[in-house]
Amino acid sequence: MKDRAGLEERSALRVTVDFTDAAHRSLGVGWSVDAATYRRFESARIFLVALGSRPCRTYLGLVDGQDRTSIQLPEALPAGAYAIDVDAYGSASWGDGRLDARGRSPVFTVEPEAAESAGAD
Repeated sequence: MKDRAGLEERSALRVTVDFTDAAHRSLGVGWSVDAATYRRFESARIFLVALGSRPCRTYLGLVDGQDRTSIQLPEALPAGAYAIDVDAYGSASWGDGRLDARGRSPVFTVEPEAAESAGAD
């Protein structure tokens, strides 16, 4: 029962993604909780989610004390539909096992020409 109560306390994050440089696959990622349930998070883990018949999460990095970051997508990333997941932790150590909030961005598409144009110059 104690574990289940902890899950009920987890907040939902709103995750936004904007391409800051589509040719080089650079993303701006931000996350927040509802103003009524505002919480400060000490760290967040960022994941790239390949969507499809078998969704797969790939760890991209750890962000400390911020609610926004820039991410470079892997160069070899195939075209397709993706999302960004953010797992946020209230304590300074995400390794303590307490996930305080989680969210997923809207789906975005990585186009094949983005990879081709990156090497065209």
